[in-house]
Amino acid sequence: MSMNRFKSIFGIFLITTAIAAADARFVLHYDAPAKETEPGKGRKKGLGYIQTALPMGNGRLGAMFSGGVDSEHLMMNDITLWMNAKRGQDAAAQSSARQVAPEDFEIVRQAYRDGKYGTKEGSMETLSTEYVSSSEPLGNYAPFTDLFISTGHDPAAVTDYHRSLDSRTGLGTVSYSIGDAAFTREFFCSYPHDVVVARYTAEGAPLSLTVRTSTKHKTTMLKAAGNRIILTGETKMVQDNVEFMQAVQVDAEGGSVKAQPDGSLMVSGASEVTIVLAGYCDYLPVYPSFKGRRYKKDCFQTLETATAAGYDTLRKTHVDDVSALMNRCRLELDFEPSGLTTDQLVKQASVELENLYFNYTRYLQLSCSRGAPVPSNLQGLWNDSLKPPWNCDYHTDINVEMNYWMVDPANLSESFRPYVEWMKVIAESGTHTARETFGIDKGWSMGLNGNVFGFTAQNVHGRRAQQAGHWLCQNLFDHYTFSQDRAYLEEIYPILKGSAEFFVEFLSPWKDGSLVVYPTWSPENTFLAKEFSKLNKQTYGAAWDQQLVLNLFTDCIEASIVLGCDAGFRQTLQAMIPKLCPQKIGQYGQLQEWPEDWDNPKDTHRHISHLIALHPGRDISPLTTPELYQAALVTMAHRGDESTGWSSGWKTCFWSRLHDGDHAHKIYQFLTSKRAYPNLFDFHPPFQIDGNFGGAAGVCEMLLQSHLRSVNPDAETIEDAAFIAYKKDPKNPKHFIPVVPDETLAAAPYILHLLPALPSAWSNGKINGLKARGGFEVDIEWANGNLLQATIRATRDSTCRVYANGKLSKTIALKKGDSRVWK
Repeated sequence: MSMNRFKSIFGIFLITTAIAAADARFVLHYDAPAKETEPGKGRKKGLGYIQTALPMGNGRLGAMFSGGVDSEHLMMNDITLWMNAKRGQDAAAQSSARQVAPEDFEIVRQAYRDGKYGTKEGSMETLSTEYVSSSEPLGNYAPFTDLFISTGHDPAAVTDYHRSLDSRTGLGTVSYSIGDAAFTREFFCSYPHDVVVARYTAEGAPLSLTVRTSTKHKTTMLKAAGNRIILTGETKMVQDNVEFMQAVQVDAEGGSVKAQPDGSLMVSGASEVTIVLAGYCDYLPVYPSFKGRRYKKDCFQTLETATAAGYDTLRKTHVDDVSALMNRCRLELDFEPSGLTTDQLVKQASVELENLYFNYTRYLQLSCSRGAPVPSNLQGLWNDSLKPPWNCDYHTDINVEMNYWMVDPANLSESFRPYVEWMKVIAESGTHTARETFGIDKGWSMGLNGNVFGFTAQNVHGRRAQQAGHWLCQNLFDHYTFSQDRAYLEEIYPILKGSAEFFVEFLSPWKDGSLVVYPTWSPENTFLAKEFSKLNKQTYGAAWDQQLVLNLFTDCIEASIVLGCDAGFRQTLQAMIPKLCPQKIGQYGQLQEWPEDWDNPKDTHRHISHLIALHPGRDISPLTTPELYQAALVTMAHRGDESTGWSSGWKTCFWSRLHDGDHAHKIYQFLTSKRAYPNLFDFHPPFQIDGNFGGAAGVCEMLLQSHLRSVNPDAETIEDAAFIAYKKDPKNPKHFIPVVPDETLAAAPYILHLLPALPSAWSNGKINGLKARGGFEVDIEWANGNLLQATIRATRDSTCRVYANGKLSKTIALKKGDSRVWK
């Protein structure tokens, strides 16, 4: 063999290997169709459609495809379609808030002050249920429709079957052979055209298909005419049913399409078939009616526009749209591709799986949260059940917040807009809950559960009484820290201020004089279980509340400084911060979950809410609060490693913030290989998408952190430079008092910490396009566990400091578009 020929062959080998590695990082692929859920089997009993079909979505409209040989099943979802709730009430009633007389609320609070634990009559829980809880219906997220495409093909006759989803392009494919004939399908859900598209092609045999559709709800019309199927229906509500419409158009090349009396379409003798689906409901995010969309007109108009564009245009605009977002941030770890199908790959831990999981989760994020008036829910966008687990709702004690931890670090900031729009509704509704239930005329209140109709009331069970405004607002302000967009800050400031105004009135002096939140719990944990039962959850001054109130007050102070407003209110917050209940280190060296030292070292509960100041907060760090850092380590040791899917995602973030990359990686390994279904949906169990998003956020935290700020530009060490939010109480070394931020904090540069928790298993790799607070994008490359270089690009005029290899840089100033290479 000549040297030139050898070089040519070797070059082809390298290219082939590179392509295989790239595919392994982004493509889910299988050698069999998805499973259909057997009748009568719930999600907790084996694998079914939702765990094995492959998801698509444009933020509002979603679909999953099964790849069935004889019958393709496309499940459709509209993220605004709900059922079993109320809408169209008067403004106060629409909040679902319980009307509580001030004297009755004082009865409830007195039980807390008297320590009436447990669940017996007169306890904190029973009185909260009696006086504060709402029995109004929350409702649940609903499935939309199902589309079935029958081929008449015999699965037993199929060879070379392949089903895949490419997260780089958002294209799903199915291909197989029967004898000498080859059949292919392509699926996508277009954001630019707001439709689901399927394309069938055949070589060596004609296509004969039957296309039919149905819904699990009441069907008010099902009609096929020409080459279209029109379905209208309504979901059952307690008040004011939600109406919806779906329109499907089928175009066949080289064949015919005939409408059938049963509402289906029959395709005969075609070489190519294109199916385009549009669908809407009458929901609009207008409080308190939540209706008014011209859904029928929109449905027809969208279908006309999409079909007039043609398949090639639909495909190109879709691929261009998704690829632009996916290419912003790419994780490339070093591994040899296994060649395993994804359902086999997920059965054991590997770097290949970990890389694929992160990139795929970015695809899930842009697919289930973009361009819609409501955020992703417990299952993102995808639901096939009339009775989904936990109503497929918005849980505010971590889940909806966790859904959005990764959007900015992973450079998908557009995905945050649905959360903002929903928060505007929550703040409007919450003013009624604050007034009706808690007697507070300023600001707004939110409980444990939410829906798309402005539900802000307290949970039906008194043991789950809580406030959520402080945590919900943390996400809002953190989004600003990445963009530094003043117009956005002006938009959200009334929401931030409203939540702070509520807590200014709601906080109450405790026996030691400190200000605490109550009624409350530490989600969803129990204390003194032996004495008062495992349902003993209601408390006062829980650590998570106190940490989040400090976070909220600090954010409001900064926002008011940046915007040049509300100096008087800013002073009110500054005066209250030192009075907040301190953080405490308990008898085992742990960070106390409750104001009393009730923690049980054998408690392995999935919620670790008292570490919110570690993550997603910013106030506990190995670099700034050594005593609280050590206490957090003790707490993490108590809670253990193995847990639910979403909890594993959170623990990945915790260990990253604790700068223990190998421990973070251990949890991430468990999440990806032990808490993922064959389609890589996270399971609690059952399916909850927050674990996907929490895990991806943890990967970002392993590679780049930017939550600390430099308030001392002359300091040479990060310990001396960074703002510290808690100081030791001179009267009690185990107590840590909240610190009032100096007003210069608003202009303090963020510290970009490169590779703060790099796992040893990821010794070589790179990531492009991570975002950092302060308005930066960062590319990082490393080898043998050491930083090779980082490129820092400014998305606006800004300053930062860089912390890497134990050294802190001077302040770096960059103009928008400029970059700095760090080695």
